[in-house]
Amino acid sequence: MNGTPQKKLPSKRRNELVLLNVWFCLGVFLYHILARSAVSLNRLSWQFALIIFIQRLICVSLLGFFFLSGLKMTAFYPKRKTLAQYYRSRLARLLPPYIIASIITYLTLMALNGRSFSWKELVLGIIRGDLSAPFYFVIVLLQFTLLTPLFRRLAEQYSAVILLPPALILTQLSSQFFATASIPVPQWLAALHSGHLFTDHLFYYLAGCCAGAHYEEFLTLLKQNRPVISPLFFSSALLNVAACILCYSGRADIPYLQLIHILYYISGLLYLTDLALRLAESKRTFRLAQRIDRAGYLIYLYHGLAITLFNIAATRLSITRYGTQILLQLLLVLPAVIGGSLLWQRLWAAFKKQVTPSPLHQ
Repeated sequence: MNGTPQKKLPSKRRNELVLLNVWFCLGVFLYHILARSAVSLNRLSWQFALIIFIQRLICVSLLGFFFLSGLKMTAFYPKRKTLAQYYRSRLARLLPPYIIASIITYLTLMALNGRSFSWKELVLGIIRGDLSAPFYFVIVLLQFTLLTPLFRRLAEQYSAVILLPPALILTQLSSQFFATASIPVPQWLAALHSGHLFTDHLFYYLAGCCAGAHYEEFLTLLKQNRPVISPLFFSSALLNVAACILCYSGRADIPYLQLIHILYYISGLLYLTDLALRLAESKRTFRLAQRIDRAGYLIYLYHGLAITLFNIAATRLSITRYGTQILLQLLLVLPAVIGGSLLWQRLWAAFKKQVTPSPLHQ
């Protein structure tokens, strides 16, 4: 992809992007459902191997959100808005739902654990994004949002061939070196620091920015390279799963495991985007997927709390078998969170319609 940006797309709700967002949303949900079992099971059991198998296949969803966010930012950046207007609209979409979800999560867990309320704990938790495990995504996405002018300029004026290799190296340095480096900082800054830096996910967000800035060219690139993308994805997925099962079970020490992950993440993002494109080209209707896509942010914000509440209830009801817990979460928790988010979206849309005056009455 060259450095000349193409014409922006007319609609954010293109079917391939809807499908990608839904897959990533459900993938993250399922990943967190399986997380507790992966920690608690016997590492030499077949159950543990099955959990790792599924987790490693869907873990690309965690990085897929950043790729998709970068893609949408450059592909659909509102040209008629000033930067200040963009910031206001973007932060208005991200911050209020996040703050409300953080408050609900904090108050719920505080009541269940019998702890006293603390404004300091709540405010620091919101700033750090550590009141629920999925909240880190919002903190990192806010950092990318503040740097929007930089990423737009890079993606629209320079080639991905030049930008992405150093971005990949910086991403690995950030996640492996910076996280463990002992850097003395003031106590107040240490209290605010979340440990979640945008550089930990820089490569995937910037890759999305480059794809979005030249979206039609990116789609053509996927179509032309389908004979390579598919075998690369399946072979890297097999390698990644096998290496993780051997390593996490303690059966073998796998060198360069992180590089195996990267190979799978990159090929997985390419393959899933191409698969979504092929489904979108089939001219099918994806009405349910479109509804879930619109409610995706709410699903992401509340699924962690829902899983935590289920785990507490399962303990109190003596539901100890992990297979039963996973099945019940798939049958009860997953539909409840999705259904609740869809219902809220519908009620909110109806409310806005009632309070917004008709043009005929203005």
